[in-house]
Parts: sequence; structure tokens; C-alpha cells
Amino acid sequence: MIRYHYITLLLLILSTTIKAQNIEFIENKGQWDSRVKFRSEVPAGSFFIRPGGFTVLQHNADDLHTIMESAHGHKEAGNSKAPLVLRSHAYMVDFANASDKIEVVPDKPLEFHTNYFIGNDPSKWASNCKVYQGITVKNVYPDVDVRYYTNGGTMKYDIIVKPGADLSRIALKYSGADKLEIKDKQLIIRTSVG
Repeated sequence: MIRYHYITLLLLILSTTIKAQNIEFIENKGQWDSRVKFRSEVPAGSFFIRPGGFTVLQHNADDLHTIMESAHGHKEAGNSKAPLVLRSHAYMVDFANASDKIEVVPDKPLEFHTNYFIGNDPSKWASNCKVYQGITVKNVYPDVDVRYYTNGGTMKYDIIVKPGADLSRIALKYSGADKLEIKDKQLIIRTSVG
């Protein structure tokens, strides 16, 4: 009998900001940087899956609210002469010394697609981009996969360890965060916006 070990890690920094019924993964067909394979739109930001890791982009929630109020012509948006500012912060998480044989496999396709017509340059347009509910990145390390999905409205990922895998190879490298700390056995990632 083959047993798989699942290591479930909650994206803690996202657990308070990414609460949605279902977070979807949109394929990249040239509308974003070529390193990005899938993107998720999440409250106050975006989540980008790359073969060897992921990138989190967060926006300041108050700035976003002010911009939305202003866009809808609400007077509460503040002084209309003041420039609108959206403070944002991105950080990356990479699987250190990952395999060069990584395969990114989407699953649970949805019945609709998205289109991107960015500006007047057709080379930046992408149509019929498929949307999925889960992504598995295979062979991050020998016999180790990573699966991204939504559970209970929270973005999660599992590190799937097959029998015989070397657990000591699994290492996550954080770049761009202002501070990392452990509190109550949970990793807290601090950025300039939260």
C-alpha cells in the first residue's frame, strides 16, 4: 500500500485578507510576465504561481477603498484635488534548490474563461484564458509536489511528499517581506501594507 504524506501549510498572511467563496486560478497566455503560470485575483491583491514558487501582491485596503469610492463618484472619497495613491507590497516565496523538471498541472476546470485586452497592443491581448480551481506543481523536489487550492474560502497549499522522498530538501525562501516571525507556532509575514 502506497501512502502519501501531506504537509498542509496555510498562507497565513493571506488568511485574513483572502476570504472568498472560491479563489480561481487563471492561466497565463502572455498577458502577464512569462514566469507566471497562473494568477488569482484575491481581495486587496493578487497571487501568482510560478514553477518554483509563488508571488503575493498586496494592496493597502484603505487606499483601495478610497480609489473605489472615488471611481464611483462618492463624496466620501476625500479631497478630489488630492492625488489618489495605492500603496502596494509584493514578496516572493521560492522552493530553495528546486528541481529543474517541474511540471505545472491545472485541475478542476471551470466552464467559463477570461479575456484580456490590455491597451492597443494586440501582442498583450489574451483570449479564452482557462480558469481552474486547483493547481499542482509536480516534481518541485524528487517525489515532492505542491498543490494550490481554496478551502473554506482561504487560499492554501499542500506539500505532497511521496514515500522515499527526502524531507530535508524542502526549504522555502522568502524574499521581499519586511519581517518574518513565528508566533504561536505560526509564520507571520509582515509587509509595508500589513
